[in-house]
Amino acid sequence: MAKRSVNTLRAAVERAIAHLKDWKIFATRYRGPLTHFALVAKTVTALAFYKKGR
Repeated sequence: MAKRSVNTLRAAVERAIAHLKDWKIFATRYRGPLTHFALVAKTVTALAFYKKGR
């Protein structure tokens, strides 16, 4: 990959991580069982979209 395409991809990933960290549950360390983390992530995402009205 060219340096420019790598940087473009890296910037998009960093932006996505920054958006996730805006949500309090992802900004702090997750202390629950890791097997439940995917469900927690889906639930938080669904609630965020519900709050936005989508």
